[in-house]
Amino acid sequence: MLRKLSSLLKVDSKDFQKKGVFDSFIDIDSRLHIDPGLLSQSTIPEFKSAHETFQQYFRNVGVLISSTKERGDTFWREAHRKLQFKERASTALGYSKGGTSGNAIGPVLATRMLDTVTQIFEAGIKDPIIFELVGMIEEGIGADRISDMTISILLENFAEYTQRLCVELNIKTRTVKMRGKSYLLPYDYQNKKILVFVPKNLLNNLPIATDWDDIDRVGRYNEELRQKVNQLIGVSWKAAARMSKRQLKQILLENPELLVDLIDQYKRKVKTSYDFRNDPVGEVIWAELSESAVSTNPLNLSGFNPVTSHNIFEIVKRICEQYASLIENNGWFEYLYDNQGKLKVERAAQLLFYGIAEVYCIANDLDLNREINGGVGSLDFKISRGFKAKVNVELKYSTNSSLAKGFEIQLPTYNRAEKTNTSIFLIIQTKDNRSNIERVLKLAEKMRNQGERSPEVIVIDGRKQISASKRR
Repeated sequence: MLRKLSSLLKVDSKDFQKKGVFDSFIDIDSRLHIDPGLLSQSTIPEFKSAHETFQQYFRNVGVLISSTKERGDTFWREAHRKLQFKERASTALGYSKGGTSGNAIGPVLATRMLDTVTQIFEAGIKDPIIFELVGMIEEGIGADRISDMTISILLENFAEYTQRLCVELNIKTRTVKMRGKSYLLPYDYQNKKILVFVPKNLLNNLPIATDWDDIDRVGRYNEELRQKVNQLIGVSWKAAARMSKRQLKQILLENPELLVDLIDQYKRKVKTSYDFRNDPVGEVIWAELSESAVSTNPLNLSGFNPVTSHNIFEIVKRICEQYASLIENNGWFEYLYDNQGKLKVERAAQLLFYGIAEVYCIANDLDLNREINGGVGSLDFKISRGFKAKVNVELKYSTNSSLAKGFEIQLPTYNRAEKTNTSIFLIIQTKDNRSNIERVLKLAEKMRNQGERSPEVIVIDGRKQISASKRR
């Protein structure tokens, strides 16, 4: 079955819920990240002073930058060292068996960040908050690295928080030394990782420092500034989301008054953590649904025993058809949309499929491998039993601009990498327009007419139904 952090540590998931701990999924990467913009409003004892600690860290870096006489001198080297974040804590935000390292900030990124911030300082802007905003303007700095940077700076806070909760929840721990201090922390023996817990109220799917939503009130108090934004960026700051980071950085460095305004608006922006109840990007609801799928929507595959290379395709097709039925006939289409009726990202639908596919595979003694990387990119799913019995499954929305490419190029490439010619292409129709779908169906027909083996195409109606009652 699907494993959560709570099950790994033998804790009731409801206890994690009550404590406000993020109960992550083992071996599945989460798209939620720690948002430094939420630190200032945390009431958790171990994090009450975390925002000040975070800002003081960068004030100290600022002092070093201001003291630098030339690139490469003692102060520059120390600032460069402090902008490298190699220590990645095991925060259990969801990690793969092979680990998800590689998101830390190394020497190259640190140099670029230092050069950028130095130019900003030279323009007279020395607010340490610019380090929170660096993800908006610096290539290679995204939500994952901002999250890791925050964890690294506040590692002691996370360790103390975890240690307290382990006592309260009677979780088995081992003594760990971190930065000269000893902590009693849980350990994942399978992946050989020390774990630290993350409060749910510090998480976001997109940290405020990389999110342009509502950053569009620029210049309301300054007509000249508003005109400058219109001329250089667009009708509002929100238009900056469509610019490359390199372009935006150049504009801000050449017009520091715009950066001052951006900082001001960032400080004014209302800060809210991820809405776990409505789950707008589908990061958690899929697990709740899949856990009850076997009992509420059973799928009997016993007639396919034993599983062989000859019948595995029919088994996987049955699972895909069951998924289609759940969406079309059991109201699961609702979970493809948020509480505002907006379509969730494609990953939400993929996680829904992953959840029910796994429980049905386990119930029928099948191995399920998800997002296998065969050296040619990331495949959505591979369901297999042994070496020869395998089926690749690709899932996309009908509105995906790469729908035809996924069918014609990507999936055959994955098939070659996995040494199979058996695959299923799941299309979830989310709009009335079927032009993309018809294009794929014509490609499939063309392949069959030429004597080629075409991937099985299954179209699922995921459009919102008028009579639906909102469940999530």
